[in-house]
Amino acid sequence: MNTYSDTDLDAAEAIIGALDSRLRVQIIWRLSIRDHFVHELVDGLGKSQPLISQHLRVLKRSGIVDSERRGREVIYRLVLPQAADIITSAVKLGMHARDLQQAAVDTANGNGNVVQIGHHGTPRGSGTAEDPVGQLAHAPAAAAGTTHGADTIPDPSPTPPVPTTFS
Repeated sequence: MNTYSDTDLDAAEAIIGALDSRLRVQIIWRLSIRDHFVHELVDGLGKSQPLISQHLRVLKRSGIVDSERRGREVIYRLVLPQAADIITSAVKLGMHARDLQQAAVDTANGNGNVVQIGHHGTPRGSGTAEDPVGQLAHAPAAAAGTTHGADTIPDPSPTPPVPTTFS
């Protein structure tokens, strides 16, 4: 088993931290195809120039990209093409993890189309220990245990008590 020093882990953290943004991942992916001027990234990604420049600074500080001034414009290039490999690996790993999660849901549900909520396998209204009220949950008076004659319907709006005296 490899053990990494704090310096090694700091280097890994710098790269992983730089990849911790969808926009930076998109920038890296575009730069893995070819070098880009800032305005090309702005147009291609549909984001503002200050936002793109901010993310490019993060990528430059991490050592993933570098820049060169060409006249009035700045062109960016990918210094570490392995960053694009990390993105490809992360995409594959993420898809695999999603497939495993979906398979677990499918197995638990029997078909994956219905998500079970509550007590699995116990029909509603069964009067079990987990569901003592059962179907009476929608009938508060019955659930509370108050009984009336079979033909008697309780008054839904009883008359409030009238105070006898005011002090």
